[in-house]
Amino acid sequence: MRAVHFLAVAESLPNPDRARRPRRARARFLVIVLALAFGLPIPLLWAVERLTGHGGAAVAVAGVLTTGFLSGLLDRASFGAPSRARLYLALWPFFIYWTAAMFFAFIAPLALAIAALVGAATNTALAAALGVTALVTIAAFTHRTRIVRRDVAIASLPSAFDGYRIVQLSDLHCGPFASGRRVESWVAAANRLEADLVAVTGDLIANGSTFVPVVARALGALRGRDGVFACMGNHDYFTEGESMATALADNGLAVLRNRGVAIERGGERLYLAGVDDTWTGRDDLDETLAARPAGVATVLLAHDPALFPDAAARGVELTLSGHTHGGQLGVPFFARRWNLARVMTRFASGFYREGGSTLYVNHGLGTTGLPIRWLVAPEIAVLTLRSTSGP
Repeated sequence: MRAVHFLAVAESLPNPDRARRPRRARARFLVIVLALAFGLPIPLLWAVERLTGHGGAAVAVAGVLTTGFLSGLLDRASFGAPSRARLYLALWPFFIYWTAAMFFAFIAPLALAIAALVGAATNTALAAALGVTALVTIAAFTHRTRIVRRDVAIASLPSAFDGYRIVQLSDLHCGPFASGRRVESWVAAANRLEADLVAVTGDLIANGSTFVPVVARALGALRGRDGVFACMGNHDYFTEGESMATALADNGLAVLRNRGVAIERGGERLYLAGVDDTWTGRDDLDETLAARPAGVATVLLAHDPALFPDAAARGVELTLSGHTHGGQLGVPFFARRWNLARVMTRFASGFYREGGSTLYVNHGLGTTGLPIRWLVAPEIAVLTLRSTSGP
């Protein structure tokens, strides 16, 4: 019988200096949101006015949609759990409108350049750009989850763990745009993969307390032969973090907050650790790895991939992260390298290596900001551990 030994370490207290980072980040985020909300749609509104002659009406509609969105954004409680009326009459219409405006801002210059080369009329180019924009916008809202299967070579992996299957879910962002029913569908898909161990790497809710019991109940149905383990992400502290951790534990998940567990198989061990959230200053890698047995291969759950260099310096063989969503929006043919996540980190998507250490950055399942994905599919990862000395 496989045994799992918990090696508990006391939870670290937040560092006040580091805890200021999220406040500064939120202020910058709000400024960016305001600039983009009002500035980026200008090309779309100009095109509508040129083609229809009803620019004033278009601006008025855009103003109503933007005002409805911003009022919800400033009311955090309402934005985290909006009424059905706000969700379907304000938020969804705004997101559809703004997504179309964003794509049009990139498509229109290309259409106008082609029109200039072939001698086509400007209005024809704008009409074509609007048509392409409509198709791209529909595609951005209709993404399908993919199953990513990869092998991970670990030189120090015990032979008993060769072929060990870790199923990773990340960034569910359960909330207005990822319902409990949708989370349940992801859980069902993960369970069909017959994991040895399930890793859930943070950001389980979007915001607020409303969806904490919803996501905890859904994740409680996850099944792994050696258990289901989770670490906390920054969004998991967009509510009362202790209540989130308690709800997950009450539903059968082992929440690793700056601590680790040893997993035994065939008399050999693998060490699984989880580090707490970086944005609120609760992360402590030294504490997380303090009870790690000497010479035992380690898998670290770290929501924020920015911790990877420090983990690699401490000899962690495999780090599983999320946080970036793979950028959510990528450039055609170059989405892994050129995506929105590259603005904040070089660890945006997929595998990275430093020495003998490997990082896998999961695209996640939910979304934040705009509820869209373009060329960056949501994913569930199946990572099979391989010993370099094994078959």
